[in-house]
Amino acid sequence: MSEVHVLTTGEAARYCGVNFRTVIRWIERGQLKAYKLPGRGDHRICVEDFVGFLRDNAMPVPAELGSASRKVLLVANSPELIAGRQLLQQAGFDVDIAGDSFSAGALMVTAKPVLLVLDTNLDGVNGFQVLDMIRSKGEFTSLSVLVIAPEGDPSQQRWLDAGADAVVAASCDRNELVGRINLLMDV
Repeated sequence: MSEVHVLTTGEAARYCGVNFRTVIRWIERGQLKAYKLPGRGDHRICVEDFVGFLRDNAMPVPAELGSASRKVLLVANSPELIAGRQLLQQAGFDVDIAGDSFSAGALMVTAKPVLLVLDTNLDGVNGFQVLDMIRSKGEFTSLSVLVIAPEGDPSQQRWLDAGADAVVAASCDRNELVGRINLLMDV
């Protein structure tokens, strides 16, 4: 079976148990992101956007769609964290790695991750500015952010106040990291 990447308004309506006109109203009000096809103007909804909409509105995510949203963006350049990629892939996550802020920004748009793992020790990247940018953009409202802070970082609460969903120490056990990611991804 091929993986579904877009949904019609009728398919989205069936998943939600509503009339397709309700889905069109959600789109017109800006609550659900979609695009129009040329010609008749029918709407199409990217699965990642639909899953984000369901989660934002505390609606159940169908199993066949939930697997489409296991993308993680790891923004790090430390060899220890990059080695954690294999562990995350073994746990069933689709992991992209960015070693700088430019690559991270490009992957945020193209890969559409549902979780960002941000190493605060990354050279040239201010983690607080990254969190501020992410939380100010509407297209990233459903993105979860896990911050990896230096050992003994006194600003753990500051990270949470800035918009991080969770904070772990850089020296944490890799299984703890996977467990925390599983919690954030509602697995």
